[in-house]
Amino acid sequence: MSGRTLVAMSGSEDVAGRDWTDLAGNAPGIGVSYEAARRRQSGGVGSDRSWRVGADGEVLAAEVLAELTAPSRWERLRGRAPAWRVLHSVPLGDERGRVRGDIDHVLIGPPGVVTINTKHHRAGRLELDGDALVVNGRPREYVRKARREAERASEFLRPALVDAGEPALAARLTVRPLIAVIGGRLLVRSWAPGVTVVMPRQLVHALHAIPEALDEAAVETVFGVARRSTTWTRAHPPSRR
Repeated sequence: MSGRTLVAMSGSEDVAGRDWTDLAGNAPGIGVSYEAARRRQSGGVGSDRSWRVGADGEVLAAEVLAELTAPSRWERLRGRAPAWRVLHSVPLGDERGRVRGDIDHVLIGPPGVVTINTKHHRAGRLELDGDALVVNGRPREYVRKARREAERASEFLRPALVDAGEPALAARLTVRPLIAVIGGRLLVRSWAPGVTVVMPRQLVHALHAIPEALDEAAVETVFGVARRSTTWTRAHPPSRR
C-alpha cells in the first residue's frame, strides 16, 4: 500500500517539470457545453441540442456522485478527506497537446478507478444484452466505447504513477468502466462482461458493491496524479484501437 499523498496545486510542475492545471476544478459537462456553444455558433439554433442534452446528463450524474464524494460529518470532524474523489470532464490529449475527447467522470475510491460515461436519454427504451445496447431499436456502441475508455484511462494513469515514484501502485491499479443511463427505461437481458450499466438510483449501490482494493493513502495518491492535466497528455500517447 502506498503511504504517500501527492498534493496538487494549479500552476505547479509535475515530475517532468511540465506546468499543469488542476482538473479538480472542472465543472461537470463543461467540455460538452463548450462543444455545444461552438456548434450553435457554426450551425445555428438546434445544432447544439444533443450536446446540451449530454451536458445536462453529466450534471445530473455528478449530483448523484456527490453522495459519495462530499465529506461526511465524521470526516469533517476528524479532518479526513472523503473516501471517494471525482474529476469531471477529464480531457484526453495527444502528443501535440490537442484534446481528443474527454471522460465524463473519473471516480477514485476504495475499489480503484471507475470511468463513468453518462448517456442521457430523456425518454425511450434501452435494452442491454451483453455487449449489445439498443436504444429505441437502434444498436449503440456504448459498451465497447466505455470499455475502451477505461483502457485508455489506465494507459494514461499507470505511467504517470510510475513517473511519480509509485510503480507498485501502478501495477495493481484497476480501472473499471461504468455507463450511467440518465432518463428512459433500462431493460437488462444479460450483463455486459466487465462493464457496469446502471440507472442513477442504482449508481451509488453499484459502486459500493465493488470490492475494495485501495486504502485511504493510495486513493489520495492516485487522485493527486489524476488531477494533473499533464497526466492525460503524454509525449508517447497510448495506442488507439
